[in-house]
Amino acid sequence: MAIKIISPTKGLNTSAQIFELMQFYPQGITVQELSERLNRPVSMLNLCLKSLVASKKIVARKNDNQWVYTRPLVKIKNCC
Repeated sequence: MAIKIISPTKGLNTSAQIFELMQFYPQGITVQELSERLNRPVSMLNLCLKSLVASKKIVARKNDNQWVYTRPLVKIKNCC
């Protein structure tokens, strides 16, 4: 696997990008899928996801051998 050099991007931080992207995946999304769509390493996303789950902004559930992340059913104002 090749190493990708990533640069900071203007706009939303990674946690906010995750939260925003999840609105298009009501059935949930895995960390690997998030990594592919956001071009961020899985390790970085895991840290962000852990924080979002702890703050109850997203929900994690185990599906077979992987975790699936979804937004809760209630609306949350100003995620990050």
